[in-house]
Formats: sequence, C-alpha cells, structure tokens
Amino acid sequence: MGSTRRGAAALVAGLATGIMGCSAGADLNQARENVDQAIQPIIRGVSSGTEHDAVVVLTTFREGLRRSLCTATLVAPNLIITARHCVSDTESSTACSMDGTPIVGGGVNADRDPGDLVVFLGDGGIAPDTEVESNGVARGAKVVVDAGTNVCNRDVAFVVLDRKLAAPVAPLRLGPPALSETVSAVGWGIDETGTLPESREVRPDISLIGVGPAMYPDHATYGYGDSEFMIGESACAGDSGSPAFVKSGAVVGVAARAGNGKPRDPSNFASTCVGDTAHAVYTHLASMQYLVDRAFEASGEEIWLEGQPDPRAPKPQTVPEEATTSPPPATTTAGELAAPGEGESAAATGCSLSAEPQSGSVEYAAGFVALLASLIGLRRRLGRRDEAPLEHGGHRERLPSLP
Repeated sequence: MGSTRRGAAALVAGLATGIMGCSAGADLNQARENVDQAIQPIIRGVSSGTEHDAVVVLTTFREGLRRSLCTATLVAPNLIITARHCVSDTESSTACSMDGTPIVGGGVNADRDPGDLVVFLGDGGIAPDTEVESNGVARGAKVVVDAGTNVCNRDVAFVVLDRKLAAPVAPLRLGPPALSETVSAVGWGIDETGTLPESREVRPDISLIGVGPAMYPDHATYGYGDSEFMIGESACAGDSGSPAFVKSGAVVGVAARAGNGKPRDPSNFASTCVGDTAHAVYTHLASMQYLVDRAFEASGEEIWLEGQPDPRAPKPQTVPEEATTSPPPATTTAGELAAPGEGESAAATGCSLSAEPQSGSVEYAAGFVALLASLIGLRRRLGRRDEAPLEHGGHRERLPSLP
C-alpha cells in the first residue's frame, strides 16, 4: 500500500483529479484553491466488500502517467457510468444555479481520447495499485456524452469499454430518489483524515437534503438543477462519478460536485468535505433516457433497470414434458411395430446395448419358454395316442402326425 499512498500524495500535490465543486458560503477564489487537490473519498465511511464490486476505479493515463482518478460503476459487462468531467477536459471549478445554468466554470473544452481511460477493479473492495497502467483491466473504446458544453445539470457520462469484464454489474433507476429515501455513497479515495484508505468505502443510509431544482441550503447564490439532488457530508474531491445507491441496489445518481463545505484545516485536503456545511450534488437520469439508450446501443448490451431481472442472469433450467415419459413404440403407417432400420435405430425400438434388460423382456422370455414346453408335451402325448388306435364305432382311426 506504500505505493498507493505515494500516488495519492502525488495527486493531491497537483495532478488534475476531475473534482468539480464550489465552496458554498465561501469566496470563489478559495473554492478554486481547493479544486483538484484530492482524489475523492467517502467521508466517515466503512470498508465496502464484494457487494459493491461493480464500483470501479476510472483513471486517465497520458504518456504513461496517471493524470486523474475518478470512480465509476459497471452497468453492463462492457459499460460504465461516471461523471462527464471524468471523461472530458473541463474548467477546473464549477458553480451552478438552480435553473441548471453555470455561474462559474463548468465549461467542456474537449472529450478525452477513450484509449486514455483505464479501468481498475477492486475485487472484494481491496484498493488496486492504480499507478501502474498495466494493472488496468480495460480501456475505453467510446465515450457517450450529452451534446451540451457545460456540466451543470448534465454531469454524467458513459464509457463503452474495449472488452467485457467478469465483474458484477448494477441496475439503473431512470429517475430521482424520493425525499423519503436514503442512499448509500460508495467510492475510492482519501477519507476524512486526508489519507487514502486501503479499501473502497461506503457510507450507508444518507438522508437527502433535497431534489432539484433548489437552492443550496446555506447560500442562495448556488443551486442544483432539475436533474440533480443533494446530500450532506459524504463524497469529496475525487469521488467524482461515484454512485449513490438506493435500497434496491440500483444506481440513482453519480457524484458531480462535492467538497462544498467551509475549509477547516488547510493541511487536510478533505477539510471542505467535512462538517455541517459539506454538500455533495449528484446527477440523476430522469431526463436522460436518450443518453442511456445511446450508451446501451453502443455497448450492444441490454439495460438492467431497477426492479427487473438482470437480462444476463442464467435462465432457470426446465425439463421438457416429453423427456419425462418413455416414448411409445415406433409404428408403421399400418400400425405395426417398426423393425430396426425402418427410420429408427435398434435402440429406439427396444434393443439395448447395455447389460441391463429392457423393461418387459424377462416376462416375454418366460412366456415363450412356457409355450414351447407346452407344445413339446402335446406332441409327446399325441405320439402315444398314435401308437394306440382310438376305438370309435368299432373302427380304428389314426391321428395325423405332427410335423
């Protein structure tokens, strides 16, 4: 894990990590100073196990070096969902209004080369070494994004991978969470101490602050749009693209803007993600059916929607009714038993190649022996009668001999 921690330190020292956020209630200059300084943690989370193995690490490599780190979720064997700013080069900070328009930043400069996007698995929740490009299990083959040029209210993207992964996938909800629901935030990155944990982390049962359009609760300048919802302390810089799961296990949103709290400790890169003023904005898919359809069409896979069975799950095996009963003897058109060779093999007409007799064969043989014994006995009796003529009306008559 030493190399992983050194990698985290390198990232927080200046590599772009794709965090998109603003500091609610703080000076925007201060917000810019806190952008791109940490990969995303889950604040006050616990280790996430195999139940979240669909949640993967998404990185950008250029010239052999890791340039960013985000979180993504497998929604098909060769398709992930993440944040738009994790797959596109965007302005460093983003502040949006409740009508979904940008206040500061958020502009998309260009989409990244899909081949620069590298996915790492975290089997059982153990953090992979993402500094080594060859440890990745897949690359991007195609990026599927909205045509908009700003991430406000649209910070979501899909990436079709260059191969199918043998890992779990998660279903999608094409709608927002209800205000009465709780969500679980799952992701990779530093925790509230500003250090990189050795496992993927989850914070379950987080209550919603609101479903957009709405204002930030402590700063009316900023807001979240009608394709977004907000929760409190949870995600932070670098959890970008990480999923919010509802109780059913479906992905209901991806982390778009986080780390919006007031800075508490300049030496802790996670300080803006901690406390009562920390907010995380997630993008949901209620108005993005068109994007979902395009992504799954490009992947060639069926979509798994919340409440429906996984279309890739093995179908239950059923035994055909005709296979449970013995077939009737083969007959000719006149109803006679067909002889072997007349359209069927000997085995099909009752001959068995096994040492075990067929049902009824013993009874048939016993009957044949009994009939033969009766005929022999009859012949002997008739032979004796032929030697002693029958007296009938004073005449002798000889019975004809049996052949």
